[in-house]
Amino acid sequence: MYKTLSITSVIMILSFSGYITEDARSKVSISIEINFPENNLEEEIVTEEILNVEIQDTEQFLKSEQNVSNKPIMPVVPRSTNEQEIIDTYINKYKSPIELLISHDKSFGTLKEMRLLFRNYFIVLADEEKIEIAKLLQKKQKLFWQHDKYTESGERIRGLYLNGYLYGDDSFKENIHSFINSTIINTVVLDVKSDNGHILFETRVEEAANINAIRKKYDKEDLSYYKENNIYLIGRVVAFQDPLYVKNHVDSAVWDTRTNQPYRQGKQYFLDPSDKQARQYVLDIAVDACLLGFNEIQFDYIRYPDTNYKYMKFDLESTIENRVETINSFLLQAQEMLHSEGCLVSADIFGYVLTNKLDGGIGQNLESIIGSVDFVSPMVYPSHYSRGSFGFTSPNAHPYEVVSSALDDGLERIESRYPVRPYLQGFWHTEEEILEGIRAAEDKNLSWILWNSLSRYNIDSFKVGENEQ
Repeated sequence: MYKTLSITSVIMILSFSGYITEDARSKVSISIEINFPENNLEEEIVTEEILNVEIQDTEQFLKSEQNVSNKPIMPVVPRSTNEQEIIDTYINKYKSPIELLISHDKSFGTLKEMRLLFRNYFIVLADEEKIEIAKLLQKKQKLFWQHDKYTESGERIRGLYLNGYLYGDDSFKENIHSFINSTIINTVVLDVKSDNGHILFETRVEEAANINAIRKKYDKEDLSYYKENNIYLIGRVVAFQDPLYVKNHVDSAVWDTRTNQPYRQGKQYFLDPSDKQARQYVLDIAVDACLLGFNEIQFDYIRYPDTNYKYMKFDLESTIENRVETINSFLLQAQEMLHSEGCLVSADIFGYVLTNKLDGGIGQNLESIIGSVDFVSPMVYPSHYSRGSFGFTSPNAHPYEVVSSALDDGLERIESRYPVRPYLQGFWHTEEEILEGIRAAEDKNLSWILWNSLSRYNIDSFKVGENEQ
């Protein structure tokens, strides 16, 4: 059984609840039935009582209907005429902030005073900017002064690479010191971290000791010789080629998915440039070398493997964007860390990077990498250029022309030649050919470093006064 609520009662409820308006009551017919489940009361409901309730509800509804019909409807108006006038006046007289400012200025000269105030404010800002620029220049001068004293008044860096393993031999060391003191050479590049993964000084980096990488060949006292004799000292750090580290940390290696072993090129094993652990190890060695007494840290093998081999796997997918970003982010991090310790930063790059406008598949792009370091040293070795390069059947037989053409390709792509300091070929050439390569660099007012892996140089070619440009 269900109880039925009368239609009259429903209309009253809807009306008092606001769901039906007074005006709509006489025009809308509603048919509605609301059923309520029977409660559990046992007593019976008398039909006569229900009828009485309906009659009473109907009478009450009719009375309320009559009262509503007789009630006058009042129009909606503002509380007072004065209030409406105020609103109208505000709307008619409204002015934008700019209009108010101009109107006020005509009476009180506010803008003229503000103009003077703003002018003084911007003068103060300009002075603060000048102070910041001065601070940056002072910081730069502090970093660069030992380098720039060799490049002022038309002078330049003239350097030699020294094999770090040989430096442990006293006779070699004495001969090199004598050589430098009697020639135009003013810069030395000395191995810090070698191609074999050896660290050639007593580093405080624990991981180097853990993997037995330390092969001490010099110390802080040895390096002090160069400072005392006004020689600019560069530490060479082989970055992402390290067979010793790969042997102990295969997870940091470039992985060969075909052989399921670390990727190799002969005896060379490559670290994954995108591997965080490998990057941190190289950075830690570089900073420790800086603290030992070097003026500059130079990163070699700062690249991906130079191959088209398709089975190499890296932590980060090897795309041109990822490769360039990986190399540059490492160098920028190195620059920040090493600058704070007082060392400049440079990178060795392949000679063809001066000509190739992409990344050569190795992550080296001239325009981007030159903004991540203080100097770049493109290895413009004529022997490394293929047949037909720069129009020569045998590029190695034309050192001046090849070096000059390669440098031209790079210099036209950058704003300043200051950061460019090429590595020149000091091997597989006669002394005359070596000097031709040097002449090509100096004709472009560039500094240079001569490379010979065994550090064999002819002192007669560099005697003071004989070959100065």
